[in-house]
Amino acid sequence: MGVKLRDGEKLLYDKERVDFAVYKSAPAIHAAGSVPGLHSIKLYITDRRVIVQGAILGGVQIAEFDLWYPGKVGSPEEDMLEKVTAGSGKPGGPYVHLIARANEHGPLRSDVAELYIYTEDARRIVELLELNLAPPPTEWR
Repeated sequence: MGVKLRDGEKLLYDKERVDFAVYKSAPAIHAAGSVPGLHSIKLYITDRRVIVQGAILGGVQIAEFDLWYPGKVGSPEEDMLEKVTAGSGKPGGPYVHLIARANEHGPLRSDVAELYIYTEDARRIVELLELNLAPPPTEWR
């Protein structure tokens, strides 16, 4: 299991194993943890999107979330990242909270999707994502 980047897309950060992840989009909610050899959750951040991948048994991919930055979304069915924050909770510890919106989706989810990624790098990840979500300075427009 690896990440496939689009032409010209640059990988800015990758984490081979996050501790735990929770996905919520009414009516669905899923939670999973990384267990070596059994289940893994990987996080990639590029200059265009956030990618979260889940796999079992050493690499059989079972889930992928692509959350695109505003202005980088290629089609209406892709999720657009709207907000990112850091937090800390028990028992999971530090986490990144991602909120994304989709204009088109299946019947088992709502317009809004939330992901909680539990990792010790949470604050660093949020700082990186805030740079990518911020609008360019007015002199660059």
